[in-house]
Amino acid sequence: MTKTVVLCIFMVFLVTLIACPVNSAFGRDIDHYSSYYLSPSDAPAKDGSIRVTFFGTTMLLFDDGETQFLIDGFITRTSLRQLFLKRSVRTDTALVDAALARGKVGKPKVLFVAHSHYDHALDIAYIAQKTNAQIYGSESTLNIGRGGGVPESQMTLLDLKQPTKVGQFTITVLPSKHSPPTRGLNDDLGIVISEPLKQPARPGAYTEGGSFDFVIKHGDHIILVKPSANFVEGALDNVRAEVLFLATATLGKQDQSFKDAFYNQTVGKVRPKLVIPVHWDSFFLPLNDHLEFLESNESDGFDFLIGRLSADHIQFGIMQGFQSIVLFK
Repeated sequence: MTKTVVLCIFMVFLVTLIACPVNSAFGRDIDHYSSYYLSPSDAPAKDGSIRVTFFGTTMLLFDDGETQFLIDGFITRTSLRQLFLKRSVRTDTALVDAALARGKVGKPKVLFVAHSHYDHALDIAYIAQKTNAQIYGSESTLNIGRGGGVPESQMTLLDLKQPTKVGQFTITVLPSKHSPPTRGLNDDLGIVISEPLKQPARPGAYTEGGSFDFVIKHGDHIILVKPSANFVEGALDNVRAEVLFLATATLGKQDQSFKDAFYNQTVGKVRPKLVIPVHWDSFFLPLNDHLEFLESNESDGFDFLIGRLSADHIQFGIMQGFQSIVLFK
């Protein structure tokens, strides 16, 4: 498919969404699921507990009271109208500064990146420079850092064999798989960003470059973060976790056989006590404390998960933007 055709499809997609009324574009309001909202907590982490803060999409801050680290860096959420008019994205430093302050991001040791699409990695270079966090990611991710002026000494290529020690946390990176792509929009899976990527840049310049999951161990507790709604069969056979942060983007539009396989290869393998969805919210709307669904069928993915989790006696809990919870208290 030529770049011209891809651009035309992308523009039609944007125009269609921009033209839609909000209720039509985003479907059932997230508050339909308010009974599943987790209770926020302002309490600091202590005595082995972990404080987790959600910044929308898949950006999470983990804090045990001594050490912080981040997964993904995406705060500058460009609207559909701006994308249509400018056809580029760039970090809004004032917006990022305010969000980091509100989310109590201090000096995180590490910033892990799940893959290099802009809705995961747009702001990582600025966040790394501001906080001095070490970026861990694929070669594509490192080229985003290079384009943003992050020194080589502050970036590390992900090692899928060697766990990373971050304070009392131990993070193991697993190979994963991006959610099933939409032709002409995000069908760039495996394509590497081969040179430093400077902003402003086309959204499509942020190619996927490989996807990863993260197993987080802290004391006797284990958390799994799965930032894409897909699976590598058997990859989680030996992984157990009490809490699973599970991406649901596009899950609602998949057929029943995919949904069942996805559940069996994630929740069914890991056997968590609590599942928290991520990557369900619209990254075309501002980051705030009341996020909305990305697409109308996102609620179908929620309904599927709630049904399966209820049958397996597993808790389903939703976090909102900037919300913090304390695990294992």
